[in-house]
Amino acid sequence: MNARVTLPSVPVSILDIQSELGQVSPKPPTDGRTLLGGRYELVSQLGRGGMGTVWRAVQHPLDREVAVKVLRRDGLSMDESRRALRRFFKEARAIASLHHPHVISLYDFGESKRGDFYLVMELLPGVALSDVMHREGPMELGRAAWLLDQVLDALQEAHRNQIVHRDLKPENIQVGRRGDRSDFVTVLDFGIARATDLEGRESPTKTTIEVCGTPAYMSPEQILGTAVDPRSDLYACGVLLYEMLTGRVPFDAEQTVDIYLGHLKREPPPLSEFVPELADHPGLQELMDRFLAKNAADRIPDAKSARLALRSVAGMRTDPQERPTSRNTDPRASRGTSLELVAAVEPARAPGLDTLIEKWALDIAQQGGTVRERRPGMLVATFPQADTSTPAIRAALAMKKRTKERRQELLRPLFIRVGIHQQPSIAVRLCDEAPRGGVVVGAELVDRDVQRAMPSRVRFEPLGEMRIRGHRGPVRMLQLLSGR
Repeated sequence: MNARVTLPSVPVSILDIQSELGQVSPKPPTDGRTLLGGRYELVSQLGRGGMGTVWRAVQHPLDREVAVKVLRRDGLSMDESRRALRRFFKEARAIASLHHPHVISLYDFGESKRGDFYLVMELLPGVALSDVMHREGPMELGRAAWLLDQVLDALQEAHRNQIVHRDLKPENIQVGRRGDRSDFVTVLDFGIARATDLEGRESPTKTTIEVCGTPAYMSPEQILGTAVDPRSDLYACGVLLYEMLTGRVPFDAEQTVDIYLGHLKREPPPLSEFVPELADHPGLQELMDRFLAKNAADRIPDAKSARLALRSVAGMRTDPQERPTSRNTDPRASRGTSLELVAAVEPARAPGLDTLIEKWALDIAQQGGTVRERRPGMLVATFPQADTSTPAIRAALAMKKRTKERRQELLRPLFIRVGIHQQPSIAVRLCDEAPRGGVVVGAELVDRDVQRAMPSRVRFEPLGEMRIRGHRGPVRMLQLLSGR
């Protein structure tokens, strides 16, 4: 679960006093008998990078396995140590401000008795996306789109909190199993993330012109050292998609400067040059061109729009392994004899979610529905009669009320999203598109009888429409709004 972590500000004394910036040994900062921070027993080294060493550890007395990143300052100058410490604090603050299933969770942050700063995070199953690509080679569009969709989902949350990652690359994306979901993505390493202001422009600092990132995945504005915004992350997403589909990045060279010139001056080879079959996917190359536009103004404007465009091109519904069983495009023929309700809670790892979802199940049962599937932070239910959506909507109202009560108990963000439709795959899409705290219903399911059956405080407002492959015409959406 995501823990609420309070981080101290970085006092000038920490940055300026040499004794506070002593070197960290590459050996574990414990001797096997002393616990780091009094709680964490470092067991084995998982990795070592330019900023820190990551350890597999056990948290006592809970006996919980965790990942501990210890700030690495050995061999660094005073100025380099200052920058490393600032980046360490920046990563901690960025992760602590985000509560999302596809962003790594921060459990703790502290300083040991001997002056080692450390982060404690969840220990994730799986491997880096770079390892997956090295082992398996180019991916089919469906799988690549499914993986990138989850990255974009995480970026939606980060950008909503005015955080730009700035170093998206396969090594910073973990792919593993979560519950019964395979290919579950978690975004890591916010060490060079940067806050932006409400207009999306980079907050001004004296280090604004610093060039940060990994050359193969950097946007032109990062290379030029100009202000970045969320579209810089979307450029990196385009590079990720290109690499997953073709097995190579758009621009590669032995000299870093030649990579930079590629991003700034050259057009990437078309996808079909390396994988001819990709030419059979209408709109895919056009989508790639928008991701990798040199001018940020020509790119897809935000992560949500990128997700919608990607899903449209890839024909995604939920997991790309789920495909329609029929290609009949007549919506009357595709109507079932039941309604599907899909509900998800955000964040998916908040405390007490099992109890909340049990109460959701009770609300559903009281309206005649049946829970047919549960996933971490998600529930899918069926209502037997499709001639009226009233029972499903009433259940959604009750679930929304319970979630609000739980949020008030926790004193922390907690939101429900609900989608209701006759087709299961469209119900999932409606749940995905619902705003925080929102209930979205297919417009064809809300007639005058349904509206009359709702309490007077409840109303329905149009939320636009969505086009789905295999469904004739757009799906019109209504958002259910309830007064106090």
